[in-house]
Amino acid sequence: MLPLQHSPTKIIRRSKPGSGIGQLHQLDVEATLSDKADELAKLWDSEAVRIQPGRAAEVGKPEIYANDKRWESKADRPKTLCYKSEIKDVQIVGDWAFEWGYFSYKDSSNPKPMRGKVLRVMKRQADGSWKFARVIGFNEDKQAAAPMSQPCE
Repeated sequence: MLPLQHSPTKIIRRSKPGSGIGQLHQLDVEATLSDKADELAKLWDSEAVRIQPGRAAEVGKPEIYANDKRWESKADRPKTLCYKSEIKDVQIVGDWAFEWGYFSYKDSSNPKPMRGKVLRVMKRQADGSWKFARVIGFNEDKQAAAPMSQPCE
C-alpha cells in the first residue's frame, strides 16, 4: 500500500496557521487550561472517540463530556497550570484531517511537567469549523520520547 501522500486519488494539503484547524488548536489550549468540561466539549465531533492508556475507549461526545464532568466535579482534582502542543504534521483530505505531534503539560499535583504524544483525526463540520473526531494521547516517562522546542517548565 502506498503512503497517503502518494495516493493519486486523494487531495492533500497542509494546514496553515490561522486556518480552521489552527483555530481548533488554539481552542484546545484554551479549553484545556480552563479545566471546564463545557469548554472541552466544544472541541469534539458528535461521534468522537477518545483513547487513553489504562481506560476503555470513550465513544461519543456525550460519554467524553460525562467523564470530563465527573473529573471536573472532584474536589481534589489537580488544576492545569500549563498546556502546550507541537503538532509536527497535518494532512487534510477533503473533510478529514490527520495530525500527530507532542504535548507538554503541568498541573498542580506534580511540580515536574509531563510530556506525551498525540495522534488526532479531525472532521470538518457543516459550518466549516473543525472538531476532533478521534484522539489518541499518552504520556511519556522520558522527555526524549516527546521532544519539544518549548515545553511547559
